[in-house]
Amino acid sequence: MTEDKPANPPSNGGTGGEPPKTVTMTQEQLNKLIGDTRIETRTQADKEIAKLKADHDEQIKIAAMKEQDRIKAEADLANKKRDEELASYKNALAMKNAEAELAKVGLDVSFADMVVDADEKKTAENIAKLKKQVDGDVGKILDEKAKKGAPTGGKAGAGGSDMKDMLRNAAGLPAKK
Repeated sequence: MTEDKPANPPSNGGTGGEPPKTVTMTQEQLNKLIGDTRIETRTQADKEIAKLKADHDEQIKIAAMKEQDRIKAEADLANKKRDEELASYKNALAMKNAEAELAKVGLDVSFADMVVDADEKKTAENIAKLKKQVDGDVGKILDEKAKKGAPTGGKAGAGGSDMKDMLRNAAGLPAKK
């Protein structure tokens, strides 16, 4: 039995005769994307290195202790790690809950990191404040647009701003670039 296989399988991981998708951007945009990725990766790596150094130092201290003190220190270290994992889980859960609440009130879930708090009541208050601010600012913008009349032409968003930037501005945050 023989199997029909293309003589030159695609090297881009595609399914065959489909060319890879092309993304067009300026050199400046590419440099910024690469720079942002490098910074983010470096920051994560630095955090991980610091955590590993701290764990290593703790293990060295434990090795130098007497038996009873060593057992207590190991238990304390295990409790500390458990508490860190629990805090991480709680943070992730609070973020998901904030995203769900934002979606319920019609706001973009990307605002979750701005409104989330360890206290659910505080998160709900932050969401209510943001919603009130957004509704007020959107109303003002619509009133201003209504006063100016219908647009005479041109592209939508020609002012160089999108809804996310307007909402960030309304919340008193700088626009992302």
